[in-house]
Amino acid sequence: MEIKILVDDIAYKRYFAQHGLSIIVKTEDKKILFDVGQNPYVLNKNLELMGEDDNFDCIVISHGHYDHTDGLTYFMDKYKNKKSDMDIPIYIHPDAFLDRYSKNKRYIGIDKNIKEFLKNYGHLKLVNEPYFEDNMIISGKVERNNPYEPEIFYKLMNNCNEYNNSNNSNSNFKIDSVNDDMFIIVDDVVITGCSHSGIINVIEYAKKINKNKIRGVIGGFHLVVSSSEYINTVYEYLNNSDLEFIMPIHCTGFNAMKVLSELDNFIYGHVGKVMEL
Repeated sequence: MEIKILVDDIAYKRYFAQHGLSIIVKTEDKKILFDVGQNPYVLNKNLELMGEDDNFDCIVISHGHYDHTDGLTYFMDKYKNKKSDMDIPIYIHPDAFLDRYSKNKRYIGIDKNIKEFLKNYGHLKLVNEPYFEDNMIISGKVERNNPYEPEIFYKLMNNCNEYNNSNNSNSNFKIDSVNDDMFIIVDDVVITGCSHSGIINVIEYAKKINKNKIRGVIGGFHLVVSSSEYINTVYEYLNNSDLEFIMPIHCTGFNAMKVLSELDNFIYGHVGKVMEL
């Protein structure tokens, strides 16, 4: 199996960095695109610089935040003027279509044009429970049995599509637990988007639904707003987890990266990183 970091907050040399995540996963019989970053230009340029084509067998969206979804415009634009239709299966959780906002009420959900495209897309596959296909598992909703420190997000209720101070009162906003947070397992490696469920919960749930021992974890650990105490809790958990490797990227945060880099199995990740497993 080969894994390439296509979009991340940090890039190596000639590659483009941008807040977001996209990872290419290649097996003997499948080429998976996990998340698509936030910008079609960055996605396209990094594909070109890597010498990668875009003939993916499927796209998996980890959750409905713009920095993981809005690069889908790349595929929408590509097929818009073609005679052939786009036929790549796209896997996503139903809650990804919620209207989502940050703590300061800035819209952070999927672009409305992409939402409309997906809702009418003939090859959309909604995933809520664990989904098994060949050597890939899509987690569906992650069980949250261990304490974690979530970042505060909001969802806008009553089917409102835009935030406007004059039209929407704060009563329309409810805490968003990001229940669509999903990961995939390929060849016993966990690939996660942001781990909004808590990275410990992600790994424990992966152990539950995967028949073999989990080898490693790659992706966002979402510790950027976490306390030192919780980061140390994650450190101790990972230190005792018997994983071959961890590669925290994207939303893990500088403070957590500094702590986790002390682990013997830590691998530094960035756009352009390639792993043969």
